[in-house]
Amino acid sequence: MYTEQQFFSLLRFSLDVTSELEEPVTDWEAMYDVATKQSLRGVLFCGVERLPKDQQPSDELMVKWFVKNDKIRKANERVNANAVALTEALRKKGFRSCVLKGQGNALLYPRPFMRTSGDIDAWLQCTPAEAIAFVRKYMPTARAEYHHVDFGMFNKTDVEAHYRPSFMNNLVNNGRLQRYFREQAEAQFAHEVTLPQGTISVPTAAFNRIYQMAHISNHLIHEGIGLRQLVDYYYVLRQGFSPEEQAADAVTLKRCGLMPMAGAVVYVLRQLLRLEERYWIVAPDERRGRFLLNEIMAGGNFGKYDERVAHSRHHTFAANMERLRRDWRLMGLFPSECLNEPIFRVYHYFWRRKYAPRGKRD
Repeated sequence: MYTEQQFFSLLRFSLDVTSELEEPVTDWEAMYDVATKQSLRGVLFCGVERLPKDQQPSDELMVKWFVKNDKIRKANERVNANAVALTEALRKKGFRSCVLKGQGNALLYPRPFMRTSGDIDAWLQCTPAEAIAFVRKYMPTARAEYHHVDFGMFNKTDVEAHYRPSFMNNLVNNGRLQRYFREQAEAQFAHEVTLPQGTISVPTAAFNRIYQMAHISNHLIHEGIGLRQLVDYYYVLRQGFSPEEQAADAVTLKRCGLMPMAGAVVYVLRQLLRLEERYWIVAPDERRGRFLLNEIMAGGNFGKYDERVAHSRHHTFAANMERLRRDWRLMGLFPSECLNEPIFRVYHYFWRRKYAPRGKRD
């Protein structure tokens, strides 16, 4: 029978955190399903192919996994090429851009193509009004939100044009977070990396320690978060930081209301991936960390597999009720974000009426 400990053991082995598989897998079909649920098929296949033949899945499942892994590699090549092409296309239109998460995170992995790619989140150096007006030249009904506008497909890859990397429900904390983003923006647009297909800008390690924590928090509160994002953050932290940087990060996390989530994330990374103490950005929070891990395993990538909710996102009233039920469930551990979520929704409604009145509204 499959157990979560077997999955965690294989994950550590696949990321070279341990030199041997501590918990042999007893149900490979279930393991494959969990890898799919967490968007970690490519990561785990790196461990599977290192196992002795007698410990590997059946030949049939190995072939299936190999084919899926090859698709992940090809998808990464395509998204890399599109990120480079999009960066150049935006530059020609007068926009500097920075690719958030995604392909920049993949570069931190031992094998970049092991990470399952997604859409392209392009942060544009412009105001919300400028970004929305630009996108709606090509997509008049493009849906705009507080932090991004949907840019549709670019060479078969979904693109979101961001004018804010992320946000918080608590309006005071959000104001502080947006101030941090503005102060750090120039360094991010100037931080270039080279992919096999060309050059793009990606955030610095220091920026990612704050931004990606906000991203994790945002998704946990609003829909759910998966292990792929926690593995990303594991590699962000393992780039290292000085004691002075750690102290500065702690101040920023606290000012922006991210300290409870940071403690939970560090706990999960310590328990699952044996994150060494020198990489703890804050002290682990066991109570919140256990809850976070349970949410991750129950909901899968971005909460898509959570059987506790009806996933009624296309029906406004039902989706809003689901959101309120989620706030109630998370309120004891993350009260600031949950209590302020209804307030932010009212604020967001009027924001969209003012800045994005032509797009589709919830």
